[in-house]
Amino acid sequence: MVEATHEKRLTQILEMIDTACEAVLLLMQQYDRGDGARCAALLADLRAAAQAIGSAQAPLVLQLKHAYSEEMLENIADTLQDIGHAMEANRRDQAFMLMEFQLFPFLRLLRESLYFWGCIFPDRNRMKQYYREEFAAHYRNLYLQEGASAAYRLSIVVTAYNHLETTKQCMEQLLRMTDFEKLNAELILIDHGSSDGTREWFEGLGVGKVIRFKRNVRMYMFALMAQVCQGDFFCFVSNDVLVTKNWAEILLECFASDPYIIAAVPATPNIANLQIEQAPTNQPEEFIAWANRQNRSDPSRWDDRARLMPPLGMYRTKAVSDLGFADPYFYSMEFWDDDFSLRARRAGYRQVLCNDVACYHFGSVTGRDAQQKEGTLQYGRQLFLDKNGVDAWGSGFCYDPVAIQLFIQCLPAGGDVELLALDCGFGDTPLQLRSRLRRQRRACRLYQLTAQKKYLPDLAPLSDQAELVPWLAEGIAQAFAGRLFSAAYIGRDIGCYEDIPALLEQLAARLRPGGILVFACAHPFYAVNLHMLLQFSLPDGAAQCSFADPEKVYVEAKKHFACVHTATVEKPVGGLKEFAERVFGKTEAFAQLAKRAAIQTYYFICRMPEE
Repeated sequence: MVEATHEKRLTQILEMIDTACEAVLLLMQQYDRGDGARCAALLADLRAAAQAIGSAQAPLVLQLKHAYSEEMLENIADTLQDIGHAMEANRRDQAFMLMEFQLFPFLRLLRESLYFWGCIFPDRNRMKQYYREEFAAHYRNLYLQEGASAAYRLSIVVTAYNHLETTKQCMEQLLRMTDFEKLNAELILIDHGSSDGTREWFEGLGVGKVIRFKRNVRMYMFALMAQVCQGDFFCFVSNDVLVTKNWAEILLECFASDPYIIAAVPATPNIANLQIEQAPTNQPEEFIAWANRQNRSDPSRWDDRARLMPPLGMYRTKAVSDLGFADPYFYSMEFWDDDFSLRARRAGYRQVLCNDVACYHFGSVTGRDAQQKEGTLQYGRQLFLDKNGVDAWGSGFCYDPVAIQLFIQCLPAGGDVELLALDCGFGDTPLQLRSRLRRQRRACRLYQLTAQKKYLPDLAPLSDQAELVPWLAEGIAQAFAGRLFSAAYIGRDIGCYEDIPALLEQLAARLRPGGILVFACAHPFYAVNLHMLLQFSLPDGAAQCSFADPEKVYVEAKKHFACVHTATVEKPVGGLKEFAERVFGKTEAFAQLAKRAAIQTYYFICRMPEE
């Protein structure tokens, strides 16, 4: 009975918000006609409606704790007040801007937040249906309807939450390095509840769209961003980013190369996900000077990635509108970008890291406090797992740089490559290898085989072919109609597999003469692993992996390959040498133990005999 009462109350609230949205559209129409009396009456009605919505939703506060409805209602009330002041002062442009790009979107966001958290969450079946049928439609950008021309080529959005001095650096650099007229670009500034004068400073710049949240509503700000842009493309610029020469032009050239590119980012330092190759310095002024010299469009340096992290991210607006942008379900403000990347790649879109343009990123100026104080990374990661059924930091979420380097060093020079990739999770390593080969003007045809059903939707859209098999060793023999491959890669640790001899035998049978296989084997006697086992704990990932003995793996590989080499990755462990010295003294045994216990991973490079 209580649930039915809540649903009835929510239905009434949603109807009230729908009426308020219609009133805003009428307000804009009447204001354009100059009907001051009617506008004043509509403003009064909207104030009353906001108060009524607030009273009606009050009993549901506990149920709606992540909806930020109280904060949104305060933002709406503040906006109504600002509209009234602008109308009284005859600041027509400001009044229209507040009605169209602040009040109306705020009401849309309020409606969706109450609908999702009140009517959909936490029912799993309802959530699946919502994301399948409603999510994208409810957050759709209304300015890019089918067949309509965009008002701008590019919308550039800068968001800020306090840290005014950092914001000033960002904006001054953006205005210095961006030719808005040449780009046919608009600038949108969003103050997300700052208390340090950010709003006043933004308004002093004379920019048409300055959107102000009096109260911070976390992820709903990102949801608003995609709704208020009027460009064919929109670009989110965090206030801790400094752009560089030709930054926007180069990213737009990338989009022009393929209509299936939905997102592109520049190379940036101080960000996870290996999104910069090499930078000579991390000093902002020196970095910018270096980037200004090297920024030059070069399609060979565009890397397809399984996911992107966007301190500065550019997006194709229509594609994003069809797919849905930032999901406010990620109320921690973490992992929304991972979620968007997952939905984009599963829909068959490309996401590109443009290494031919670099911008400076200070690194989590705004988000670091919440990460440390609230543990937002931990529960954001859990939200991703709950929604998508896979771990955002699961297998293959970011490429393996050691494996890539080994392939580049060991593949025969010249010629195209046919790659057999096995159990690569989200698949970032094969994508990166294909991108690196493209720089050598070599095509790479990618065939993915996985025994992990949960990852097949991520692998299939970006592969030439992808198949699911119940058992990997058996599947290798039957997959892809007997095709032979010039290279193979195992994405999981070799210790994950029960029958390693059969796996290596089947792989050798599918490689061409001179073909190579690369895989990794965790070192069971790495000092950290030993330490955790002695504490009756398991190392990270050990629940899915039975450690393999690297020496036995080497012996088995030699049975099937003409040449087998190993490379080791060492990770120093504090106090290891001192411990070994106390136990063994300064002997040969001490030296050997200290050396081997610092090895974290063995990589195997296996080569087939030439014809």
